[in-house]
Amino acid sequence: MDIPHSTARPGGAERAARAAVLVFLLLASVTLAFGLGYGIRDLRGGDDDGNGTTSGGGSTRTASVRVDDTVGAVSINEIYEFLKENYVDKKNLDPNLLKDAAIGGMITSLNDRETHYLTPDDIKSGALDMGSSYQGIGATVSDSSGQVTIVAPFRDSPAEKAGIRTGDIILEVDGKSTDGWTDSQAVEVIRGPKGTTVVLKVKHTDGSTETISVVRGEIPIESVFTEPNLEIIPGESGKTIVDRSGKVATDIAYVNISQFHEQTLSELRSKMKDVESKGYKGLIVDLRANPGGLLTATRDVADEFLAKGVIISQIDAEGKQSSDSAKAGGILTRIPIVVLQDAGSASGAEVLAAALRDNGRAKIIGTTSFGKGTVNRLFQLKDCGQSNCGAIYMSIARWLTPKGEQIEGVGIAPDIEVKMTAEEYIDQGDIQMFKAIEMLRANP
Repeated sequence: MDIPHSTARPGGAERAARAAVLVFLLLASVTLAFGLGYGIRDLRGGDDDGNGTTSGGGSTRTASVRVDDTVGAVSINEIYEFLKENYVDKKNLDPNLLKDAAIGGMITSLNDRETHYLTPDDIKSGALDMGSSYQGIGATVSDSSGQVTIVAPFRDSPAEKAGIRTGDIILEVDGKSTDGWTDSQAVEVIRGPKGTTVVLKVKHTDGSTETISVVRGEIPIESVFTEPNLEIIPGESGKTIVDRSGKVATDIAYVNISQFHEQTLSELRSKMKDVESKGYKGLIVDLRANPGGLLTATRDVADEFLAKGVIISQIDAEGKQSSDSAKAGGILTRIPIVVLQDAGSASGAEVLAAALRDNGRAKIIGTTSFGKGTVNRLFQLKDCGQSNCGAIYMSIARWLTPKGEQIEGVGIAPDIEVKMTAEEYIDQGDIQMFKAIEMLRANP
């Protein structure tokens, strides 16, 4: 079966229609602009943290403040007392806001994009929850641009079906302006029980505004797909894997891993269990726009591709290094692999790509990944006299690739760089996918 691929340059209307399918291109660019880690919030009430342990921890502390406190907590309290007594605009003295500002300033001074203060409201809204389903509209938002903005609707979600698009600015929720809202506030208001409706007034990237009613649903967060999210030849190939000529690539297997959660391993095993017995020339593992997820899930997935070798190493605050190694028994340990990645591939996606590359299991095609390589832990705060005092989401270690290279701030460089702009995609199709198919077919 062949799918014709016209070589003529499409007209304006056709180009506009094709542009509507630039899901991962837009996601990658917007995600990079907003930053990963805690800068992106999910409308199920949490983040795709891309790290390991999220349970609380830390040393035991007393509620009293010592006079020799090295960070000057006594001085902060003294400043607050001066303000209460003497500041001209006392109505602006909100103790909770001042506390948050003081803590936030301390964290900001670390210049670590992966260490954050989570307010009590953040905790209440479910920060760092990595469940495999939730009730809501199915989209990811960020306030990093100063406005509550859709990073991406999830595939086949109520948000996507209703017409919510990547890059949409949410102007109103149920008639209430979002001016000054944080992403936490947006999450709390927009999510809700399935079957209920939320009305969003949005501004699309073309400048037009639209009021959209979205019926919330129970959304399984599927993470493994055997069909591409990005149409390979826009407007022509649908969900089929095709090569540069438009011919269906029946000799190439494909899997897209969109994130890593507790069900990713079982999804992968179910959808890929027979791949090695079907005589494919190779497998494309598409990690583009994958922001990461649970480290445990990432390690388990890597195990399916590796019969042996180090998956990831980490170096902790004391300078001690430890490693996780693959175990025998994976279902995809023999088939040749090409990994696709882009600037939106982060955290767990980078761990998997590096593990496959460094152990000689795969070549990487695309562009340099995001560069998020920290192990983080959530430390609950307990000394505020309330049940919910917020938390510190702290970098406690750095990841290293099996070859000992740092990921944080550097990213994983591709073996073959293939950049793809929106214009190139519209005119030429998914040239990164074409290159992956050609590389696997050339494999002896």
